[in-house]
Amino acid sequence: TVQCAEGVGADAGRVGGSPAMWVRTVVLSLVLGAVHASAHGLHRRLLRQDDHHHHASDEFGGGFEQRWGRSLLGSSDDTDKLSKGSDTHIALYVIIPFISAVVGYVTNVVALQMTFYPLEFTPSQLKFAQLEGQPFGLLGGWQGIIPAKAGKMAAILCDLMTTKLLDVKEMFGKIVPVEFAEALAPEMNPSMSRIIANVMAEEAPTFWNSMPTKVQAGLVKEAMAGAEDFLADVIEDLQNHVYEVLDLKAMVVRLALANKQDVVRMFQEVGESEFRIIEHSGFYFGFAFGIVQMITFYCVDTLAPSFSGPLLPVFGFMVGYATNWFALKLIFRPIHPTRVCCCTLQGAFLKRQDQVSEKFSELNVELFCNAKNLWEEMMFGRLREEFGELVKRNTRRFTDVTIGKGAGAVKMVFGADAYARMREKIAQNLVNELPRCVPVSYEYQDGALEVEATVCKAMKGLPPDEFEGVLHPVFEEDEIKLIVVGGCLGALVGFAQYILLFSGGI
Repeated sequence: TVQCAEGVGADAGRVGGSPAMWVRTVVLSLVLGAVHASAHGLHRRLLRQDDHHHHASDEFGGGFEQRWGRSLLGSSDDTDKLSKGSDTHIALYVIIPFISAVVGYVTNVVALQMTFYPLEFTPSQLKFAQLEGQPFGLLGGWQGIIPAKAGKMAAILCDLMTTKLLDVKEMFGKIVPVEFAEALAPEMNPSMSRIIANVMAEEAPTFWNSMPTKVQAGLVKEAMAGAEDFLADVIEDLQNHVYEVLDLKAMVVRLALANKQDVVRMFQEVGESEFRIIEHSGFYFGFAFGIVQMITFYCVDTLAPSFSGPLLPVFGFMVGYATNWFALKLIFRPIHPTRVCCCTLQGAFLKRQDQVSEKFSELNVELFCNAKNLWEEMMFGRLREEFGELVKRNTRRFTDVTIGKGAGAVKMVFGADAYARMREKIAQNLVNELPRCVPVSYEYQDGALEVEATVCKAMKGLPPDEFEGVLHPVFEEDEIKLIVVGGCLGALVGFAQYILLFSGGI
């Protein structure tokens, strides 16, 4: 049994294993339970045959001794039960801790898988009955705890990150306006030239088309002389008003809801070591509880055999519940290094503060806080109108500065209304063109923003209690669900063993 459990542990080294892997794990637990049940059943039948022989012998000898009430471990109704002990072979008691160890391991593995999967509510036909923000439905069905709470968890994580790890305004302040303009110029300059030429042709077709092509090109070139200053002005304005045009929480929540697999991946990779502890500790804690179960079974089976069968689901729940509870405590407690005898104890998650900080900051940039996502939120998100107005006001200023002292003459030639329309059209077209042009600057911005390095350094420098408060609160309120799920799975395995033992006239 130990070898089987260790083999399963090797297959399930990563929490993100395939669904087939943890299905095999559950099946293994049920099979072991069935083997145990079958062994008990065979033993009980042998005991009944022995009772029959004793009964016949007593009848022929004029005596009669009634034997009845064989239970899970085959105890008899003897007058001195404790002194006589159980009729069951010792091996059937010895196997109980090993069965309990496998149940503890399996319930922890499956409970973790149910924390992450399925990504969407299953079955989808019962989705309408799912309670909002909960993994379960009133009519049944399940969605992984983390996918079900992806939006809420992302919002909590964002609040904690922006209050303890990252200043968004300071982050954007690291972009050098001139360098940003140079990075964006290869895409933006041709677009601006085309926009200016098109707007002139639309608003003053006679004037524009009457000029030679070289003259048109010269005017556009002269207008574009201040293009890089315009782009630098846009980024400076953005740096000063970033909170007015960027809703970071809305961005993180939107990305989490649209990409639940990324949220699952972040938790799995950041807490990979801790989740292995939860899995493997289930075996060891299960074995320890199994010893208690073995002793209890011996006493109950000897003194009150009718109660021994129902103890299976009860102990199954206790093993599943307790192993999950203890495993979670091992991860986050104690918060500070605590000296106990010759050992120093601290939560496994907290002992890995440096490694966790590095992995979290890396995934945070890859999946959420990168230049691409930040700009897409500004251009298309909740504050897109405010962002568009920021770009437009800088475009209007660029137009006025470009025309300069000739603005009066231009208004006389084209008319004040036509000039105003040209000014607005150029501004709006630039806003529309920005999503196509700005990606060319993402590589520069990702390097300049230094989000990964900033978050990593800040996390590493947190005291243990604050470090624990960065990630633990994200799923702390749902720990009880993980624990109860483990208990229910343990009870289910115990109930299956009970049915195998007490059905079919065994």
